[in-house]
Amino acid sequence: MRLFTKYLYVVVFVFISSKNYAQQGIFQLVNIEKYQGKEFILEGKIFYANKLANNSFAVLTAIFVDRNSKTIKTPIYNDDAGAFYQPNAWGNYQLTGKIDKKAMIMGIGAAIGGNGNYYFDDFKLSVKDGKDTIEIPLKNASFESDSLKEWRTENLEKNSTVALSTEKTFTGKQSLFFNNGLKGKEVFGSNATIGKYMDVNGVKLYYEIYGKGEPLLLIHGNNSFMGDFDRQIDTLRKRFMVIGLDSRGQGNSTGDTTRLTYELMAEDVNAFLDKLNLKNVNILGWSDGGNIALILAMHHPDKVKKMAIMGSVLFNDDTSVDPVINKLIHKQVREMDDKHMAHTDMNYRLKMLLLTEPHIHPDSLEKIKAPTLVMAGQYDVIKEKHTQLIAEKIPNSKLVIFKGADHEAPEKIPGLFNKTILDFFE
Repeated sequence: MRLFTKYLYVVVFVFISSKNYAQQGIFQLVNIEKYQGKEFILEGKIFYANKLANNSFAVLTAIFVDRNSKTIKTPIYNDDAGAFYQPNAWGNYQLTGKIDKKAMIMGIGAAIGGNGNYYFDDFKLSVKDGKDTIEIPLKNASFESDSLKEWRTENLEKNSTVALSTEKTFTGKQSLFFNNGLKGKEVFGSNATIGKYMDVNGVKLYYEIYGKGEPLLLIHGNNSFMGDFDRQIDTLRKRFMVIGLDSRGQGNSTGDTTRLTYELMAEDVNAFLDKLNLKNVNILGWSDGGNIALILAMHHPDKVKKMAIMGSVLFNDDTSVDPVINKLIHKQVREMDDKHMAHTDMNYRLKMLLLTEPHIHPDSLEKIKAPTLVMAGQYDVIKEKHTQLIAEKIPNSKLVIFKGADHEAPEKIPGLFNKTILDFFE
């Protein structure tokens, strides 16, 4: 049983850290065999020592393992890191779902992203059994024991630490402090040494520049930041002057009340490049970033020399986007409404952007003069026929579908992805 458990710890965290949210975390394993098929509720208190940001967040996570020590499906996370966030206070985070019918073990804990510091306290796991709610005991769930042997950590950055703390507690005398400040390390997307702000169209856009050579602008996806390209930056900076840019209201950039559209963000990029006195720029856009790049290339062809786009979309309907994704986003919006989240909240507005935009007519892509690399994963949330349509309509384009990959190809297959874009740009 010891060897089995040790193996499970490795398997669970490999999958927890493979994710969208984070590469670091804390977790413990729980036997849930007799609760197979039942709904679960995972709760935990999280205190942000820093402000919530797209590049600094903590969320609850769970994953299931079968009797053969194999993970079942993918990890479950809080859909929105900001849904439970409380500034300068403890947030009562909650994650719900159904225990897989084949699950023997459940890994529960928290995933951490970016360079922030966090306190954790009072984890609780319950299952619904008819009208009853049964609490499943967790070990040292409130961190009152002086030993952390029941909690595991993996993939900690060199300068990150995890320790018990008496400084902030929700209950009792101790909590768990995750010091992820990453001091002394250059962090792409949060590099205070070189990061700058530029006033553009009523907001302040945050950017960082690395390397020398032809300019290459990186445009990230929805509700994210330039750090999404952390698997690309070291390779690209050796051959290009890489410009990482946070879109308005995301990452370290500020927002305003102007209605969000991809056209607006494309105009932001155009004005940004004007202020840098740049034209004929290479562009790499991922997801929403690709949408922005397409519009920029159509409306301001002088700004784009070549562009590579990954997982982009012209419009959102059942012919272009996996319906499962839209159902998930609608669910997230309903949950935000249930929590009475203001419709002016940037998280809410960015979700609505996904549902209501863009509105690019396929024939309008014929205006694009720049050579374009159109990419997607074989199992992308963007349907392959839609990606093919984009490539067919752009006059000088090349289509690449990454076999076995999904929407996260830049993160999951960086070697092949980086080689593909380098070969194209060079």
